Amino acid sequence: MGNSKTIGIQGEAKNWEEAIRLCGKALIENGCVDQGFVEGCINREKEYPTGLPSGIPVAIPHFQSPGIKENSICVLRLNEPTVFYRMDSSDEYIETKLIFNLAIKGSDNHLEYLQKLMTFLMDEDKLRICIEQPMEEVLQLIENDLT
Repeated sequence: MGNSKTIGIQGEAKNWEEAIRLCGKALIENGCVDQGFVEGCINREKEYPTGLPSGIPVAIPHFQSPGIKENSICVLRLNEPTVFYRMDSSDEYIETKLIFNLAIKGSDNHLEYLQKLMTFLMDEDKLRICIEQPMEEVLQLIENDLT
């Protein structure tokens, strides 16, 4: 996918919507998306939850939007887990500290990136790094693996 921007933030969110807004704020501040993208992610999450019950649960909110100015991903690491509903069963939920908010232009790029990300997310060792290591190392790992 080439030159995409990877942003890492640490924070607190009392629910999934707040987590997406934190990511959105960071993406907006870095000139990657507009507010419409953030609202789109929230609305999409209500319809199609993105909680992934992997060995270390994660959420991958995303939205195809004309408001994406630059391909980017925001990695949010929460101090305390928050709840996202599961993508495979919207009645059930996961508790996660890791959110990967994708902002990818064009459906082909989007799909390709999503596939790479899913492979990455199935690797518990990499997810452990994402939770335990300094954010610089996390961003380096993601850039090496996904861009």
